[in-house]
Amino acid sequence: MQNATVTDHRDVTTNRTRFYTYRLGRSQLDRLFSIASEGLNPDRTTLATERAGTRFVRPTLEDLVSAVAASQLPGDLSKLDNIEFSGFGGQDRYIRISIEPLWLNVSISGQDATWVHGQAARLKALLEPNAGTVNPSDLRLRAALKLSILAATLAGVAGFLFGQGILHQNHRQSTALATLVAVIMYSIVFFTGTAGGGKAKAIINVAGEIPERARWWDTSMSDKISLSGVAIAALAAIAAGVSAYADISG
Repeated sequence: MQNATVTDHRDVTTNRTRFYTYRLGRSQLDRLFSIASEGLNPDRTTLATERAGTRFVRPTLEDLVSAVAASQLPGDLSKLDNIEFSGFGGQDRYIRISIEPLWLNVSISGQDATWVHGQAARLKALLEPNAGTVNPSDLRLRAALKLSILAATLAGVAGFLFGQGILHQNHRQSTALATLVAVIMYSIVFFTGTAGGGKAKAIINVAGEIPERARWWDTSMSDKISLSGVAIAALAAIAAGVSAYADISG
């Protein structure tokens, strides 16, 4: 008599989402890990972080923060930039949330598809107001395309006025326009090349909340300089264009 082989067929549903440019304070983190823990085994749920070559693993965020603070390792506790949540439960339930300096990954799996998609929807609803789902590199590419169109338009208008200035022998105005065109083109190229560095940086604070303020304050200094340069050059170009048109039409 041959022994029958029993195959264990288990269908597992998986949902993965990546977020960028997140801004999470302590209350959002507590809520995030509280939702993620629902339906999992508390004894198999952990949070971990790595700091100065040391990996800390604790059952709760409070315990993790306390352990890092008590370790007297160098660095600002509020700037803990990596946290990993992992938890297991019945029916092959598993959730992993990996918070890294540039993105936040959420991975959920289990035999119960309703639970998987339900948890994914709840976590997404919590994170979306505080994070983006579009890669900052894609945003920079779109901005570059728009700025290219703007640059071409400004160059065309300035070129026309420059030609009119030469035609009417208004060399002073032509030189001013040529200089401003160069400044505008440089500013746009500089902005396109550097923009996104500050905005792409995620912000996390395990010791408090993220202040409500305009994202301008969280951008890098190079972004602020380039943005200011574009604004000044654009205003100067408009003023020179109006002056040139007045000279030509007059």
